[in-house]
Amino acid sequence: MHLDSEKNILGNHHAHDHASGEECVHGCHHHDHHDHCDHHHGDHSHSYDYAPGPLEGKTGILLTAFGCALPDTHYLYDRFEDEVRERYPDMDVRWAFTANRIRRKLSSRGIPAFSVAEALSQMIDDGFSHVAVQSLHTLPGVEYDWVEQQARSMCHPRKGLSRVTLGAPMLNKMEDLDHTVQAVSGYLPPDRKEDEGVILIGHGTYHKGHTAYMALEGLLSRSLPNVLVGTLMDKSGPAELGSHFLDRGISKIHLVPFMCVPGHHVQVDLFGEGEKSWKSILSGMGCEVLPVFKGSLEHKDFRNIWHDHLAEAVAELKVD
Repeated sequence: MHLDSEKNILGNHHAHDHASGEECVHGCHHHDHHDHCDHHHGDHSHSYDYAPGPLEGKTGILLTAFGCALPDTHYLYDRFEDEVRERYPDMDVRWAFTANRIRRKLSSRGIPAFSVAEALSQMIDDGFSHVAVQSLHTLPGVEYDWVEQQARSMCHPRKGLSRVTLGAPMLNKMEDLDHTVQAVSGYLPPDRKEDEGVILIGHGTYHKGHTAYMALEGLLSRSLPNVLVGTLMDKSGPAELGSHFLDRGISKIHLVPFMCVPGHHVQVDLFGEGEKSWKSILSGMGCEVLPVFKGSLEHKDFRNIWHDHLAEAVAELKVD
């Protein structure tokens, strides 16, 4: 995806300085280096009659997610990887996780866990020159920014990757929002009645990408009654959303995670027995809470949005 040439849902254009003559992360076309380069050192001038072109090596895919330390959730990553390998049988597929603490926990158990920069560096050492990096984050927030910055840093015509393209998170542009609304309708509990409330709960981010949640809720309200969106980072979230439903005479509420996998945040922060969990707070208000243990990677329609973004990133690897 050429994020510098496509407007995302935040209404911002991503612009990058190409003055260095190096290729950027979003599959920007390689800029030819001057055929004649002069390097001046004091009174001495060294002239070279050529500059080497970018390296040509293997092409691969790097999938990146926040990560989860609970091994019983990793089957969801495996399922998505299997689908990717089926779609791109000639491309190697690897993983990176953006959460430092998750990588530390996995590494302490003998499970390899790399950051984006570490994974790409290893791919360079293994002979890759073109890599499509696909984010499995929900929105373009802090974690996605970190993916983008690390991926861009690994681009270099001789010492790094010749081309890196970046597949966007689920909610990146208006078209994604429309597809996500359609996907949510099949993600909610099938036995849920229209007079029962639903809180779709994301992680949240201290970043302008947070507005994607509000945009999603606005669209959901037009087609799905009594569905609200909350985030873990909003400390007043459960009480405020619970009051909203109770004021409307709705006491039965389905709590539905809107996170990649049902890890610690889902099992503890949402549905744990502690007094600060969403389940405990809402139950204490008099709500009947119906927990839904699932992650967005379980739902095919959500996975397809990420697959569409990966297809764009892979196609851009082949752009001259």
